[in-house]
Amino acid sequence: MAKRLTWEQKHIVNHDTGHALVKAVPGSGKTTTLVKRVERLVKSGTDPRSILILMYNKSAQESFIGKLTMALQSNVIPEVRTFHSLALKIVCHAERLQVIKKKKLLTPDNFDYEKLVKAAYRNGFEHEGSYINSSEIEEFELFISRCKAAAVTSSDAATDPTFKAIKRELIRAYSYYCEQLEEKNLRTFDDCLIEAVSLLRHFPSLGNHFSHIIVDEYQDVNLIQHDMTRLLSKSDTSVMAVGDINQCIYEWRGARPDFIGGLFEKHFYNTRVFQLSCTFRFGHQLSLMANSVIRRNSTKLTRLCVSHHSAPKTEVRIYVDNCLSKALKDSQIENGTQAILSRTKASLAEAEVALRLCSLPYRYLNGSTSLQHRSEIGMLTVGILLSVYGDLQLLEKHPNKEALINGFLREMGFRWQKGQLKAARNGLAHNSDLYSVLGRVFDDGSSSQHHKELLEKLASICKTGGKEMLAFDVLMLLKKAGFMDGIGTEGVTRTGSNDRRRGMVRIEELLELSKIDSSTFLQLILYPEEASNDCEPFILSTLHGSKGLEWDNVVLVGLNDEEYPGGINDDGYSVTASKNSPIKDDNIEEERRLFYVGMTRAKQQLNLVVPHDDGLIRWLENCWDSTPKKSSIATRFVYETGYTACNVTSHVIYNSEEKNQKSELSKFHQWYLRDLQRLKV
Repeated sequence: MAKRLTWEQKHIVNHDTGHALVKAVPGSGKTTTLVKRVERLVKSGTDPRSILILMYNKSAQESFIGKLTMALQSNVIPEVRTFHSLALKIVCHAERLQVIKKKKLLTPDNFDYEKLVKAAYRNGFEHEGSYINSSEIEEFELFISRCKAAAVTSSDAATDPTFKAIKRELIRAYSYYCEQLEEKNLRTFDDCLIEAVSLLRHFPSLGNHFSHIIVDEYQDVNLIQHDMTRLLSKSDTSVMAVGDINQCIYEWRGARPDFIGGLFEKHFYNTRVFQLSCTFRFGHQLSLMANSVIRRNSTKLTRLCVSHHSAPKTEVRIYVDNCLSKALKDSQIENGTQAILSRTKASLAEAEVALRLCSLPYRYLNGSTSLQHRSEIGMLTVGILLSVYGDLQLLEKHPNKEALINGFLREMGFRWQKGQLKAARNGLAHNSDLYSVLGRVFDDGSSSQHHKELLEKLASICKTGGKEMLAFDVLMLLKKAGFMDGIGTEGVTRTGSNDRRRGMVRIEELLELSKIDSSTFLQLILYPEEASNDCEPFILSTLHGSKGLEWDNVVLVGLNDEEYPGGINDDGYSVTASKNSPIKDDNIEEERRLFYVGMTRAKQQLNLVVPHDDGLIRWLENCWDSTPKKSSIATRFVYETGYTACNVTSHVIYNSEEKNQKSELSKFHQWYLRDLQRLKV
């Protein structure tokens, strides 16, 4: 960021009393602005202990504390907390006063928490055996989080018509989870939030008296957090909410854009609205494209995102035909940070295989690789092993043997009766002959004709191809035998099921393009070579996970319209829809905001990897930026970027001597030029 503050930033720093709403575009230096404001308040005589800053997560909290300590050069600094840590403080204070019953805090990193979640899952789904697919647990935890964010009790979930599309097993698991928390006298951070709001409502004195409250990322707050902010505010408290409605991407987790888009001003009277419309992160072409996309939403765009003169001259490129490997090789930045972002985990699985093919280093943003735990990968890996070797000896002593085999068993289409899946897993722990193990499992006289046919098909694919046989050809063989028909049918929610099916489509496309043989595929999955350390590793992340971060080089993948935004809303509360069901306008707007967030993570390069689409080519040739009226192949959001026109306008801005061309630009781009002049950046 530039050393000198812009005039927009100075107005926020100098704000003293009264409520304020700061609307900040990506990369606008809001953290620096807030630090400067707190510094000015303290130097003008405000007691640091009367200032509260609420950050969205722990990493943001720690970063802000560090910057604030350096700026104030004092051990006495304002209270900087997350909503959860403040809620815990209030709850603990109430316990000491014996207002509420004392309970033990159960944190997500506690092994007892993992045990409780798994026990609840087993209870609800009547799950047998010790192994549970990690993605199933993630989906269950997300369901818990959704319920807690809306203060939904287990009885609410069981009786509320809103939940009628949810699997009854999931409701039962949640009920058991809540019962166990109460029985064991435990509470989680989410429970703390609910309790803290209730305490503040009935015992206002439990909250400290703050003269100033600053809340960051206000577009991401949920109802409970919004209520907590209101209850902490006294008649003489100045509350400043900071955020960007165009980056509200957590509605599925309880956040609502109307908290920053109207409700804050309604609940906090005489609010003064400030703008931070200047970005220091990326150049004019990317700013123009981001504005072009987000203006399609119903939220009125009163200020554009405008690039500062010190921002990098960001290069934006489009790769057609899903040429991810080419994009990876072309777009590497020496000594620069790099990321591959996707709407779904399925496209990240494809990206991981592509990175292994290119021998490029990578790591996941949140945790280690989950590739071998994806059931469609287990299905394909075990299928190729059977096709080439006839057994699973190559998996002996492999650390992910159980996960790969479980994926195959769950997805191959067997209708498991009680005890059979567990028996199959136990048998394969000591015997690599899959066919004989399954034969014994079903040799009890109760097996259906369906099971017998599947066993015959399994025997028919054993040793049908050699190591040189293309992995894609083996996949086609498995599909012809019907082993791919069950992909996704075992998911806890439709979200998980769709993700597995998408994963299979993505891997199929990659194998068809790469032409790798079976031996190479098995090597890539089971024993990948250590990648070169000559460049920064690519960070793999979902678009949701990338929020608040930035990289020099960003590659967006999975940009086909059928999947993103798609015709089906993947929210677990939705009623089952057909493949061609139109996605709701509200959902399209959230997905558009998600695309906006993904685009604006880039600093030097943004690479969009899209499928071949004649319609998009026509849009690019004609410099259009409209949403296609007919269904498209590439995601509609790439159409809306106005890539070609934004490239032309960006060139005009960077070559200011071409003033005669400015009058030929569209009204929207002329608006950008006026804002550029207004900001004098």
